[in-house]
Amino acid sequence: MAISKSPQEHKFFERFLENDLGRLAEQLQKRYDMIKNLDVVGVTEVTDQDIWKSSNSISTIKWREYNVFQFSLPGIYNLYRAVGEMVREACEYYEINFEDQKFMIQGWFNINNAGNGKLDWHEHGESGAPNFHGYYCVSAEPSETHYITTQGPKINVNKNNRAVLSEMGHPHAMGDWNWDGPRITVAYDVLPLKDIVMAGHEAEQHWIPLN
Repeated sequence: MAISKSPQEHKFFERFLENDLGRLAEQLQKRYDMIKNLDVVGVTEVTDQDIWKSSNSISTIKWREYNVFQFSLPGIYNLYRAVGEMVREACEYYEINFEDQKFMIQGWFNINNAGNGKLDWHEHGESGAPNFHGYYCVSAEPSETHYITTQGPKINVNKNNRAVLSEMGHPHAMGDWNWDGPRITVAYDVLPLKDIVMAGHEAEQHWIPLN
């Protein structure tokens, strides 16, 4: 069920990037192997307390233990800049003062293979703007992501090198796909600083400011 405190209709904000997707896919696959081998600082072994194990993606399961925007990758830096642009555009749409929110961002990446796990229906936090979530397609074509919005079901047709942003409060799930090779996406949450402060010290050393 979709829940939003915003009077405006749900909207996808988007940016098309010009990243070298082959190179970025290689770099993320390397980081995936590092996470799997516990070679990323702060990443621990998978335990019963971890969630999203049904995704069969180690980088998804360990999303709380690293921040993809702290990887030194030009493609990720470009994405970070694009997310900032989208959040500013979303703030105009939802009549929110961007500077007042002091936005913070966290991110992770998903590597999935057809028929071997995916992210089913889920949500990311409090409903409505100024709480935002989105994702970027590195290698996700052709595929769909299904949303339940306050205006009804929506399908986001994924395009490689395209980033999208949506307010939180609208459940979504990966649609099925049947092609070989890894499906690679980068996901991100954007919250006001006050919400990170309320989360306590466990949220520190993970979220970074969004400029």
